[in-house]
Amino acid sequence: MADNNGIHLVDLAEFLVRRKELLLLVFVAMFVVCYVSIYLFIEEQYEATAVLIPREEDASSVASSLLRSAKGLPFGIGSKTARTDMDLYNTVIFSRSMMEDAIRTFDLVRRYRMDSTAADCMELAVKRLSREVTTKETEESAFEVTVRAGSRQLASDMANYIVDRMNQRIVELHTSKSKDNREFLALRVDEISTQLRHAEDSLRAYQERTGLLDVKTQLAGILTANTSLETELEAKKLQEGIMERMYDPSSPQVKELMLQIDVYEKRLAQLRRQNEPGSPLLPLEKLPETTVEFLRRYREVELNNLLLEYVLPLYEQARIEEKKDYPVLQIIDQAIPPARKSYPPRTLFALVGACSSTLILIVVLVVRSTVLASPDPRWRHLFAELRRWRWNSGGWDA
Repeated sequence: MADNNGIHLVDLAEFLVRRKELLLLVFVAMFVVCYVSIYLFIEEQYEATAVLIPREEDASSVASSLLRSAKGLPFGIGSKTARTDMDLYNTVIFSRSMMEDAIRTFDLVRRYRMDSTAADCMELAVKRLSREVTTKETEESAFEVTVRAGSRQLASDMANYIVDRMNQRIVELHTSKSKDNREFLALRVDEISTQLRHAEDSLRAYQERTGLLDVKTQLAGILTANTSLETELEAKKLQEGIMERMYDPSSPQVKELMLQIDVYEKRLAQLRRQNEPGSPLLPLEKLPETTVEFLRRYREVELNNLLLEYVLPLYEQARIEEKKDYPVLQIIDQAIPPARKSYPPRTLFALVGACSSTLILIVVLVVRSTVLASPDPRWRHLFAELRRWRWNSGGWDA
């Protein structure tokens, strides 16, 4: 097979054709050996899958409608995405407490043939079980939980157990969280209600003391009355100047105008300094201070009203959520014992093993034939030395 140009493809094909019976025999023998070895030494694995979807929040429809009616709740309160649900499911399933519960329930330490007395026994069992459980979100927003186990019934039982335990755990988390929220919001409602009551009492007392009831309406009336008096006063002064030119200053007409002007000036001065009891017109001199103080007290009332408007729907929702103890997941398909194993693929592995063994044999035969056909005598001497082995006290020796 060898010449100055190396090994030709035709020579290699001829070499393989002459040994086709041997190669076929080795292939079939290795296929059988690999298949039987896989059957005897590799444990069969079965996969069971449960399919579920989140339950609609029907029990909290009242609270949800309250939240929707509230104007602009901050930070997205009351909203929850499907992605958040799926992340929560994965967190609960692969939590250490969930894994350990499943291991104890199904005695997986014994099934995994682990030493129960070892310090890291549970840790190793948790790692292995985490590899046996897989989750997936489908395109239809469903959630699949798949469990691999050594028997059909065990796989389905474990998948259903994990789904049921996850349901219970999520309900416990929601209930505990809702209870904490309800207690916190109850304190806030009481605190805001107390502050609102004090603010309302303070505003009412200030209104009774100052007579300022409605800033916009009363301010417009005060400015209108003041402007009207000033306009009338200026008109009377102008009329007086004209009358003094036309009549004697001591004439009845001039005296009457002077009397009217004096009344207008007193009225305007009174309007600017003090108001009459029960009158909605406040003194202009104290109007800025009075208005600012009124607006501060009014703002406290409005602010506490707004806070109460935001907190009350949340408080009502927390009270409803705290009472929810039904499953939050709807199981579409319960896990059932699978009809076929999922692992190992014996035929595929046996074919790979048989092909690999046959290929190694071909390489060995080609190399051996090429070396033996070489004119260099050292190869023959090397093979002859390799075939001679003897045992002495020191071990194998040529």
